[in-house]
Amino acid sequence: MEESCDVCGGCLDEENVSRCSLCGRKFHMAWSIHAEVKNCGHVFSNEIRCAIGFVCDTCLAHNPELSWSIIDIGQQMPSS
Repeated sequence: MEESCDVCGGCLDEENVSRCSLCGRKFHMAWSIHAEVKNCGHVFSNEIRCAIGFVCDTCLAHNPELSWSIIDIGQQMPSS
């Protein structure tokens, strides 16, 4: 049975997936610059734990105070 992204509902593949540090849901996260996946979340800096974490777009919308800690990974979607 294929798993689906808890943010957009699309099918998840085995490589380009992450789990939200806040809610634990799985979402699309490209692990390669060549991945043809639109990220449904972000990488963020967790200063309390001195680590990076992952946050889904749903949790980011409910916790806007996290937006200052988002790390821009510069992923560009391939042009069609």
